[in-house]
Amino acid sequence: MAGTWESQNKILPGAYINFRTNAPLSITPGDRGIVVLLQEMNAGTAGEIYTITATENDYPEGVTAADKILVNEALKGAKTVLVYNLGTEHDAEDITAALVSLKTVQFNTLAYPYDGVGYDANKSVIGTWIESMREDEGIKVQGVFANYVADSEAVINVTQGVKLNNDTEFTAAQVTSWVAGQTAGASVNKSNTGQKYIGAIDVVPRMTKTEMEAAITVGKFIFKVDTAQNVTAVYDINSLTTETINKGKVFRKNRVIRTLDGINNDITEIFESNYIGKVNNNADGRSLLRATLIEYFNELQRLNAIQNFTAEDVTVSAGIDSDAVIIDSYIQPVDSVEKIYITVNLA
Repeated sequence: MAGTWESQNKILPGAYINFRTNAPLSITPGDRGIVVLLQEMNAGTAGEIYTITATENDYPEGVTAADKILVNEALKGAKTVLVYNLGTEHDAEDITAALVSLKTVQFNTLAYPYDGVGYDANKSVIGTWIESMREDEGIKVQGVFANYVADSEAVINVTQGVKLNNDTEFTAAQVTSWVAGQTAGASVNKSNTGQKYIGAIDVVPRMTKTEMEAAITVGKFIFKVDTAQNVTAVYDINSLTTETINKGKVFRKNRVIRTLDGINNDITEIFESNYIGKVNNNADGRSLLRATLIEYFNELQRLNAIQNFTAEDVTVSAGIDSDAVIIDSYIQPVDSVEKIYITVNLA
């Protein structure tokens, strides 16, 4: 079990981790690339989950080409797409059932490719569930929605559609599948800023530079198209806009969130499989845990996910309870070079 903590009052054994702007935590860089796609299907039974990869699938009998379109967009970045069948139509009860079913499913991003007044309540419910998964369950995932102002690092807000080279047009809601795939598939040392949307030739609607700046300021994930008809992501950000002491500006960047989320998920897995109930909570046991953390952070630094790390940045001390430990760690995530300021002096 895992989650966040304010005081040392947890009942269940587990790794309870808090991230602050200057103090994330972790354990071995884990694999990413799993997308959950909540989708109405023309085949199969509501409530079923189908596992789809680039080479294998367990689609239900009678699946249509239309059922596969968004899955294929997600697979442009993801390794695996888990399609949750919402049936031919869905309502609030179907969403509730989906979230109950998904609570124990491992994934990185969840896309809900529906937009409009009739779906606003569902987006709110799913967004709240994503926040709960992150804060209460310690499961660090992100949701991808269209036109959903969440003001949260847990939610990516897509607000534009694209036109493909076969004249197909995707709405912003449909584009959530591509964004979810790229986000899930990106490693902790990669940003999706400037990521090319393979197969797209235009953005719907296009934005001026001023409109792009306004969109980025309010946490929108947007696209641009160049003269060669290359469509690319403008800025790999989430919907967070309100900065606090605990969540500064850096938390807007999805690359940083991937690093922090990966750290959380890795330390939970390693702690539960290698330390919980197996290592003495004495000086030797805490020293072993600290050495493991240092080794992991050094690996993250080698991968350019964090920087300026030294062994002195990790301390492990005894907690209040006899079976508790407190880990203090100071980590600086690496961001990508995305803004270059050039001064040209003319003689």
